[in-house]
Amino acid sequence: MLPTVLLVGATLIAGLVLGVQRVQAVYAAGTLSRALARGETIGPLAQQLGVTAKVEYLADLVCVHAITSTQPIEIEERSCARKLGL
Repeated sequence: MLPTVLLVGATLIAGLVLGVQRVQAVYAAGTLSRALARGETIGPLAQQLGVTAKVEYLADLVCVHAITSTQPIEIEERSCARKLGL
């Protein structure tokens, strides 16, 4: 019985950690896309938020893919913001 309880507990904790990382990636993608749309550099901010950022430029939007990584799982979230001045 004890191994089953430990397995369920470990699974719940792992799920919680992944959920927290997903929220972190969503927040980082939104923050970075808004900062980039304002014309700021996002390198130091991405490092501070603990994510890797990929930038994608569309017609009047700038999109950021924020990637958080915990081995063996990588979580990627995308957020777009309208470029200012358009």
